[in-house]
Amino acid sequence: MRFFQYSLSACLLVLLSACAGFQPLYGENTAVRRSFENLSLAPIEGRAGFLFAQALQDRGGIQAGQSGVYVLETNLRKTQANVGVRVDDVSTRARLTLRARYTVRDRDGKIAYKGNAISETAFDIPDQPYGAIAAEQYAEETAATVLAEKVMNDLAVFFASQPEIR
Repeated sequence: MRFFQYSLSACLLVLLSACAGFQPLYGENTAVRRSFENLSLAPIEGRAGFLFAQALQDRGGIQAGQSGVYVLETNLRKTQANVGVRVDDVSTRARLTLRARYTVRDRDGKIAYKGNAISETAFDIPDQPYGAIAAEQYAEETAATVLAEKVMNDLAVFFASQPEIR
């Protein structure tokens, strides 16, 4: 019995010591969170750009404008392909793809980081015109939110590897 207790204690000690250097990327007062506060967002054209910017503001507190230590410049490209076609040549399903090419520049205009991200979503196209518009808009919102999440994760890893700016 005593051997079992010592073995269990040793295993727990090894497992808990492995977590000693863990630092979350996101948190109330982490270096990554402070770096996001120093990042501003250059204007992005279109509805998808607006939705993408809103998702970045909601997720990471990145503010629009050019006032930060770093500026995130993003080029969005939206494509839509009809993937479900009925016999009478009417589309019933579509795939919407948002692609982002983004660049993080410092105050001097030098490129600090470049990246790409892709988000795809599919949606049904109902027979009613308003339903088709609503479905496409919801798919665009979903794709922009997922794309912003991917960009935020990529930027978090970048900022975690950089020396902290105060």
